[in-house]
Amino acid sequence: MIVMVVLLLAMASAALIRVGTEARLRSVKSVSSMAARFAADAGIERALYIMNNQLEAGTWTLDNVPTYSSQPLTAASSDYSVTFTGDLMNGYQLTSVGHHQNQTKTVVARIMLTSPISEDFAIFCRNLLSAKNKATVGVYNSADPSDTNVTANIGSQSIESGVIDIKNGSDISANIYISQSGDPDTIIKSLDKLSIDGEILYMPLDYYLPPALPPDYTASQGSIEGSSLTLNSSDSGKYDFISIDNNGTLSINGDVVLYITGDVTLKNSAKIEINNNASLKLYFDGDIKGNNSAGFNNKTDIPANLKIFGTGSTQKIDIKNSANLYGVVYAPNAEMTVHNEVNAYGSFIVNDFQLKNGGEVYYDKALRQVSIDDDLIRFTVIRWEEQ
Repeated sequence: MIVMVVLLLAMASAALIRVGTEARLRSVKSVSSMAARFAADAGIERALYIMNNQLEAGTWTLDNVPTYSSQPLTAASSDYSVTFTGDLMNGYQLTSVGHHQNQTKTVVARIMLTSPISEDFAIFCRNLLSAKNKATVGVYNSADPSDTNVTANIGSQSIESGVIDIKNGSDISANIYISQSGDPDTIIKSLDKLSIDGEILYMPLDYYLPPALPPDYTASQGSIEGSSLTLNSSDSGKYDFISIDNNGTLSINGDVVLYITGDVTLKNSAKIEINNNASLKLYFDGDIKGNNSAGFNNKTDIPANLKIFGTGSTQKIDIKNSANLYGVVYAPNAEMTVHNEVNAYGSFIVNDFQLKNGGEVYYDKALRQVSIDDDLIRFTVIRWEEQ
């Protein structure tokens, strides 16, 4: 009996040891597999980090995608190898192979050149998005007016109740993006009464609006003020403020870049006019103040030819255009108000946005086309998968 008991205990002990050993081996394999995956991810992240740093510094050159062969991870017995295919126009496919001990994991990421302006947002706000009295949101293509094969986006990062306030009778042909921690039934006011031709979607957790940085001009050239003024490409530079008199016009000829450290003031019926074959990039630290029927007249009808970048910490943009507004506004810290039933074409990314009196906003699909010389440009992963 004793011998039998001892044998049974020995057999049970051997079985437990075997189970424990197999569990330990599975655990080691699982840990090694995770370490290999982390190494593969690190390869993609490093390549992306270097590419975006070079973009910001202006040193990135065509197809200068970092590649690695058995690159070791610091303080880890892992390494990764990174290769790529594709080109700038069509996007790059990065393949990263991570190794740890006897485990190998492969991660493939598709990377495209993009910016907040090129991501189909007709309107995007950090906080309030308000559209009054039968507002309309849609899409068009300034490069091909017959092309409407895209759905525009609008959205807010705020989770406050009613922060997306779209009045009854509005026609929203757009997806509505909200924060992942938000509830669409509370964020979107009167959701059950709206006509929405699109989906309600959640923003990525890491969605980020980078600050707009002004050009590195040195000394100010004074101010721009008067009634009838013309600026050419050679007049690009840093100025203290802009003030245009009643019924006055600031005409833009050529490609002009202005950095205004103060306010842009447009008195009654004053306008900044972008002539044909011209463009304006306007960076401003203060506010844009438009009195009755004052605003911007982009005669090219191409939004990309008028880009307005808010570079201050707290700003206001008040536009009372008497004609359609064609432009891009990127001012993440600004409160923007559009009056007078204005139809706005382009992309408007601000802190707060109010569209009054039955206005319309259309995203310009042509803004999807970006280059390495554009503002706010960066490489972004649009697809990431493990193979």
